[in-house]
Amino acid sequence: MLPDGNSYHLPPYRGLLAVDIVRFTDHRDRHLPELSTMIPDVLEETFSQCGQERIWQGQRFPQLPGDGYVFGITPEYLPFLIHPFLDSLQTTLWGRSPSLRAMDRALSMRLRVSIHVGPIHDAGDPRRDRKGKTTNDAFRLLNSEQLHEVMDRTEPDVTLVGAILSERVFQDVVEGGYSALHASRFRRVTAEVPDKRFAQDAWIYVPSPSFPDRAPNPDEAEGRQAAAPGSPTIAGVSANFHDRVGQAFNGGTFGDITYRET
Repeated sequence: MLPDGNSYHLPPYRGLLAVDIVRFTDHRDRHLPELSTMIPDVLEETFSQCGQERIWQGQRFPQLPGDGYVFGITPEYLPFLIHPFLDSLQTTLWGRSPSLRAMDRALSMRLRVSIHVGPIHDAGDPRRDRKGKTTNDAFRLLNSEQLHEVMDRTEPDVTLVGAILSERVFQDVVEGGYSALHASRFRRVTAEVPDKRFAQDAWIYVPSPSFPDRAPNPDEAEGRQAAAPGSPTIAGVSANFHDRVGQAFNGGTFGDITYRET
């Protein structure tokens, strides 16, 4: 029998947080540098506001690629990346919205977030640290069609954060009972990036969900007027809104997004 070859040391396990700005290049070119440099400030403020400064201070191999930010942490802090960090991030972005609008009425910052864990090179060598499959998968989750669709189909003035957790993080942290967030607040999806041949189970969490309504068409208006006497109605809210909310919570779908139930 031929020998199997050499075995190698497994790199240390690291939690990984990656974020990027929704529709970054849709903003005017003169604002892009400001938005980019604002990301670490937003993250630092968020960790401080939620009492998790130690995570920010202990970050490993941080990188600011332009429209996002990525860094590693020791795995024991993963529960705190989920809660209270994600809800606090929504609050931080909400608080910064007025100053952004003061610069430009169309300027905003909404963030996609991915949280993953796995073996990552971390030896103090910037040429090699962070590089590998775990980091690649974290960015694939961040750029998955499913997370993009969630942010595209929510109200941009309300839903400022959309997060996706890898299956491993969800099982170890959420199902393991280490996170303050209940498992029922997450939706299971198959996160896909078709041009990268990537498809993995993952879990989406939205701190401040929203269901933007559209103006009712004449058929919908006529349908409401023809409703039987005594039928429950809410002024100014279309039947389409109720259908979508009902689907989102009961049918496993929201718009064109289909979730796979556990």
